[in-house]
Amino acid sequence: MKDADLPATAADLGEGRFRGLVALFVVSGAAGLVDQVCFSKYLSYVVGATAYAVSAVLAAFMTGLALGAAVGGRLSSRVRRPLVAYGVAEWIVGAAVALTPLAFAALTPLYVSAARGAQGSLTSLSFLRWGVAMAIVMLPTAAMGATLPLLSPALARASDPNCEATRKRRLSALYAANTLGGALGALGGAYVVLPALGLSHTIYAAALTSALAGCAAVYMGRSAPAVAPPSRTAAPTSEPSAAAPQKAIWPSVLAFASGYLCFAVEVVATHLLAVVIGSSAYAFGLILAAFLLSLFAGASLAPAFARRLPAGALATSLSLTALAMAGTLPFWDALPQSFAGLGEHVTSFEGREAMRALVAFAILVFPATAMGLTFPLLLRQAASHADVGASVGRLTAVNTVGAVTGALLTGYVVLPRFGSEGTLIATAAVFAVLGTATALLSRRDEGAPSPRVPTFVAIAAAAVCVLSPRWDLGQLTLGTNVYFDGQKPPDAMLSVREDVHGGITSVTLRDGVHTLYTNGKFQGNDGWELHAQRYFAHYPCLFVPEFRRALVIGLGTGTTLGTLTAYPWKHIDLLEISPSIVEAAGKYFGGPNRDALHDSRVHLTLDDARNHLLVHEGRYDLIGMELSSVWFAGAASLYSAEYYRLVRDHLEPDGVFQQWVQMHHIYPPVFGALVNTLRREFQYVALFYGGGQGILVASQRPLRWSVDRARRLTTTFRSIDDILPSERSLDDLTDDVLLTEDGLDRFIENVAGTRGVPPAELVSTDDNLFLEYETPRGNVLPWSAREELVATLRTYSDPSRVAALALTLTDATESALSH
Repeated sequence: MKDADLPATAADLGEGRFRGLVALFVVSGAAGLVDQVCFSKYLSYVVGATAYAVSAVLAAFMTGLALGAAVGGRLSSRVRRPLVAYGVAEWIVGAAVALTPLAFAALTPLYVSAARGAQGSLTSLSFLRWGVAMAIVMLPTAAMGATLPLLSPALARASDPNCEATRKRRLSALYAANTLGGALGALGGAYVVLPALGLSHTIYAAALTSALAGCAAVYMGRSAPAVAPPSRTAAPTSEPSAAAPQKAIWPSVLAFASGYLCFAVEVVATHLLAVVIGSSAYAFGLILAAFLLSLFAGASLAPAFARRLPAGALATSLSLTALAMAGTLPFWDALPQSFAGLGEHVTSFEGREAMRALVAFAILVFPATAMGLTFPLLLRQAASHADVGASVGRLTAVNTVGAVTGALLTGYVVLPRFGSEGTLIATAAVFAVLGTATALLSRRDEGAPSPRVPTFVAIAAAAVCVLSPRWDLGQLTLGTNVYFDGQKPPDAMLSVREDVHGGITSVTLRDGVHTLYTNGKFQGNDGWELHAQRYFAHYPCLFVPEFRRALVIGLGTGTTLGTLTAYPWKHIDLLEISPSIVEAAGKYFGGPNRDALHDSRVHLTLDDARNHLLVHEGRYDLIGMELSSVWFAGAASLYSAEYYRLVRDHLEPDGVFQQWVQMHHIYPPVFGALVNTLRREFQYVALFYGGGQGILVASQRPLRWSVDRARRLTTTFRSIDDILPSERSLDDLTDDVLLTEDGLDRFIENVAGTRGVPPAELVSTDDNLFLEYETPRGNVLPWSAREELVATLRTYSDPSRVAALALTLTDATESALSH
């Protein structure tokens, strides 16, 4: 279409005003990304953190963006002051985001009531979660999605002879600016804003940022020339032709495919980089930032790319993406070696994070940059349409629908079926096919180049995929990123399973020992860790008054669960978030866990602990939790004050709670906060140290240890003898008590003083996120820090308090035992 054919409906913003608009898009992009992170955290507290729950949240977020883009496109032709409309949209975002904490508080009891009615139906529960997420995020995300379509008609004056070129350039610039803002939001949110402000204050800061951006846009828009309404009698811009329907459909096909493939790659890249660079909240911020920065680079290059290849840019970008993805395939399993042996040389948290960022950026920059060309090039085509706002809105909505489809199908269907390597190869192949098809279709345009270049690039991509050596999964899952140490590859990789629930779950054999890993992080083995895993069950069971109902959170190798089955429990509920871990525990650790998964008293539920405790009723005599390190993203929500209250509400009045507590690679004040958070919710707490691990035992009633009862248990249930170290008996385990309440309080008071805060403030909550952002920093510490911490804790021990745990068998305990 020629510029003269465009209706005179647009008023030029002017370069100065446009530069201000670009800055606002950077700001709103950053605020929007922070909003998304905060929404996800809030929703995980309500609907849970399983992959199904996270997917429901993502689907709701993307649905809102798509609806907003579609509505914004329809309204764009009626809006006379698009800048003011953009400002109003930002005000809506700000107001809706600011109300988020209140909305979650109001919706939580409604969700709980509805979820109890949907128990047993995953489909019903998934729709319920989607509905709850939609109720929260619909308004702000729709307003976010509407902004670019609303602004599109105002990006150039129709009477300008360079109208079309100006509009293309500005659309690309706004898209790139918004993407850059998202990258900055990912980095700033993870490293600065959330750790400093906590969740609610971050939400308020993001809301204020959106509101201020809206004020600036309204201020600029009031003085900008108004857009005239479109003519109702405008003649068609071109003669219809046989190729017109095809030309109208293909951009939408590419918009959908671009969104689908981009998010498919993001799912797989995040899945792999969680293994390569780590699973902390910081690592996920880095992964997202590296991906978005690369997309920004591609979007920024799109105008120059289009100038160099006027008719073949889109086809070439798709084929280049295929080649770039294929070119990175041989390097993925070598990436963990980047960290091996660097622990002695890179000793600061900042230095190690820089290394992680470098590795993430190195593997993503070429494919994601090439990927970032595609949608801006499609937007440039939309700039040629008479109703540019509607065209941009339609393409954006289709692209967003493709994105959520790609994320869900890749996570639940493609990735488990083909694995990461197969999924990347398949995605590269689809990019290659799309590039070739686009080149062939473009030949019908006058002056279009030969499709040879995109086709040759696509063939080269296919050749690289075929010729690249297959990954060494033992190398890929070494886990060297955790402590920057050297790891010897396993003697055998017995099992590898990939899914969105547990990431990459693997079982290795090294020196005769079977070891379970999640994303390269140690979870347990059938060697030196057995004693510690069994102590997790022994310590609390000696305080339990009655063996009626127990809840086990986290399966691991199942050794702790198997130990519990040696006690006379009548019913044991097991919660595990990952089906892959259940499969590995049953297949490779049946001996250590005594085939507990087949015990008729054990009832398995695939769910996360917060959601289960929130929506299920019932009380337990024992709730035990054995999770991975606290620094895993999301794990800290099971160490917060709000979570401990949920636990307390599900315990019998004299019930016992047991929790593994991280004592290695943790700073004393952070360990103090971890213990103090539990201490604030439970009146009686004892800290054990056995098998090199810390175990907390807590109750609302005084903890009393009956030596006579321990002996009676051992005599009556001889299977317990089989799961104790040969040199120990149950009544010897009092030697493992480090501290009880008074000693813990003195330690907490001391470490709180080193941070200059009262002990009451040294706690982790769902809002302050203290442990989530502090525990990863301890990974730079040497292993010797654990022994130093234990030695420090012993200085606060009071032998008389420890001795008070012992209690001679009374009529009450005799009665409990007889039951």
